[in-house]
Amino acid sequence: MAGERPIASTTYGTPPDPSGEHHCRRYPDHDRAHSGFTKRCPYRRGLRGMPETRVTVPIVKHAVIPGEKYGKLTIIAEVRKAAPGGKSYRAVRCRCDCGSELTTALRSLMAGDARSCGCSRGRPKYQWKRCPVCGRLARIRRDRRSCSRACGHKLTGAALRAGRPSYDVWHSRVKKARGPASNYRCIDCGGPAEDWSTADRSSDDIRVRFQPRCRRCHRRYDGAVGEGSPRAKLTAENVRRLRARRAEGLSYRQLAGEFGISDVSAHAAVNGRTWAHVA
Repeated sequence: MAGERPIASTTYGTPPDPSGEHHCRRYPDHDRAHSGFTKRCPYRRGLRGMPETRVTVPIVKHAVIPGEKYGKLTIIAEVRKAAPGGKSYRAVRCRCDCGSELTTALRSLMAGDARSCGCSRGRPKYQWKRCPVCGRLARIRRDRRSCSRACGHKLTGAALRAGRPSYDVWHSRVKKARGPASNYRCIDCGGPAEDWSTADRSSDDIRVRFQPRCRRCHRRYDGAVGEGSPRAKLTAENVRRLRARRAEGLSYRQLAGEFGISDVSAHAAVNGRTWAHVA
């Protein structure tokens, strides 16, 4: 790591033993009129009658040493860069082993987030595929579907105009036609909505196919709450028995052993933090 050197110091006031000797020469009785003169008097505002000591702590700054190496990056010099908000921060200009130069934040270099210019990830992998738009055989990246940006725009436009659009295309259409779901109220609980919930998959009408719901009602409507959740270990009947057994006086640990769950899950189910829809 880069070296460290003290660049400044800060002073903190700490009250010593209250039985210490008084040192105020101007106001021996330390009345309220003198309570604000902290530089002359060791008694601060709010601590009348209590002396204090001054503790000086040095502030340590990382020293950038040209020539130091971090991964594949070799430090050339320190520079200053400005963030989008206008605040400046320390940065370093580095040279990678591949020969390219880059400027990265000093904190990223010290934390280990920056270790190369990106060459360590390797070159993007291509494979020979036939472009679905223009039909020609080309070397296309594995994470792409078309041979060029122009063909990609045409492919996206065709997907948006398709007769049987995908899930993402449907949600893009409803947001464009009706705006974000946060502009509406949840049709189930009446609270502020967060998502567009699919109500009728067979309908092509945007207003019939989607309904605004809050996140909790959306999960409940889609069956992700209660027994419909793939992570659920209880059923509605078991929750009712769990609450009845708790009313009989059993502890949460005993309930956890009986129903095969943790005591935290038992506490949440009994008190309605989970399975709140089960009466």
